[in-house]
Amino acid sequence: MKHDCIIVLSNEMDKNGNLNLESISRIQLACKYFFNDPTKTLITCGWNYRKDSSLFIGNVVKDYAIKLGVPKDKIITELNSRDTVGDAFFTKQIISTNKEWNNLLIVTSEYHVKRSSRIFNFIYGCKYTIKVVGCIGFISPKNMVSENKSLEAFEETFKNTEAGNYQKIYERLITRHPFYNGVIFPKIEMTYYKNEN
Repeated sequence: MKHDCIIVLSNEMDKNGNLNLESISRIQLACKYFFNDPTKTLITCGWNYRKDSSLFIGNVVKDYAIKLGVPKDKIITELNSRDTVGDAFFTKQIISTNKEWNNLLIVTSEYHVKRSSRIFNFIYGCKYTIKVVGCIGFISPKNMVSENKSLEAFEETFKNTEAGNYQKIYERLITRHPFYNGVIFPKIEMTYYKNEN
């Protein structure tokens, strides 16, 4: 199936902007898909999460993709997302502005495919066809425990919320998600929300 857009999810970097092996593996896999059809657009995600650095990991991943040969004008960066839920929520703002982008490819790590698929399909809704692929080699018992706990937390946070209902999902995000409601990090601003209706 032809994909209209590739979204690559970031993992980690050091304070100098050196990506860890998992982030590198993800962007390398995303670029392989891109080079099979260079008419696609590549979206990189991630905020300036390190207290000892002002760098946005979404920009660092973008720069790495450019070094691998992806044209700069084929890359969009999304710099508000703080986790997988944010990756889906904020990239949907970008995707929804292009009505021809309906088939999406999400690139992450193998152990993260199940949770990413659940989150992206829920937030995007039934109007989109979403495939999630993962780079191999990073599965561990610790990762799997974390994935299961995170998925349970996601289901609880968005329980009784309609899939694809962007406004209702936004309301849950800023009231119940600790990464966005001000409990752990600063609360997201209303200007980040774009009403599709």
